[in-house]
Amino acid sequence: MKFFLIIFLIVCCVCHQVDSAPPRRSPPPPPPPPPLPSYTVIQMVMSWPPTYCRTGNPCKAWSEIRKNFGLHGLWPADANGDSVIDCRGTSIPTFSSPDALKSYLSRTPKLVTDLSTYWPSLIQSERAGYPFWQGQWNKHGVCSYSKINPPTSYFEKVVAQSKNHYDLLAVLAGGNVFPSDTELYTLTQIESALQRKIGTTNRVYISCLKDQQEILLREIYICLDDRARAYASCPDNPDTRGCGIAKPQGWIKIPPFPTTLQGQPGPIADLGFIELTVDNILGVL
Repeated sequence: MKFFLIIFLIVCCVCHQVDSAPPRRSPPPPPPPPPLPSYTVIQMVMSWPPTYCRTGNPCKAWSEIRKNFGLHGLWPADANGDSVIDCRGTSIPTFSSPDALKSYLSRTPKLVTDLSTYWPSLIQSERAGYPFWQGQWNKHGVCSYSKINPPTSYFEKVVAQSKNHYDLLAVLAGGNVFPSDTELYTLTQIESALQRKIGTTNRVYISCLKDQQEILLREIYICLDDRARAYASCPDNPDTRGCGIAKPQGWIKIPPFPTTLQGQPGPIADLGFIELTVDNILGVL
């Protein structure tokens, strides 16, 4: 009898200790994702293929390249005019590979057709376009997600703006600015020609490439509002983007397209329709 009493007391003590043990704390909730990035304008960046294809990866044959400016991308920028890039790590969707983007866009075959027409890559190895589009979205497009979403909306904006600026050469020609081996232009001449289309009060950016002793027009930056719907003035920014200090006489050349069938090796290291850093993208946005 005494033995059973001892066992009973031991069991009671154990139960009391279990009941009085403090409850386990729940693990803390995960930290919230970083806030969506902010930006002020969308820069529509138009590249000039004869400059783009001078060095680096091989471009497609010239016979396959449209003889006009081509859209490099829609890039969000801050109030200083600096690109807002690499916004991954937030809750914004990105594409891990070109095939992932291809699968995503397979639901919108008309959009894929339009992207192939109005946003092609110049690079020989990127004929299908998906590596280029993925890079642009992952590097740039994701940064516009707070106002332009889902990703298909970004790609639709790309198509719409490319259509609207499909003949930028004609816009420049209206201001007596033409590709030439002999003519040189000032920044003001180029900007004034563009402002005939985008509005005389809207500032644009011009970027250049120095090739030996020549300054070649590389890209044109036309700014849009934060939803890529209407023209806006690019923020005041002192960066000359490779074009050098303004001079009273012309110093910028717009090299004409070559007449050979095969594209020259390209692209310039930090230019063009392929991003050399993980750009990304899917940029990418």
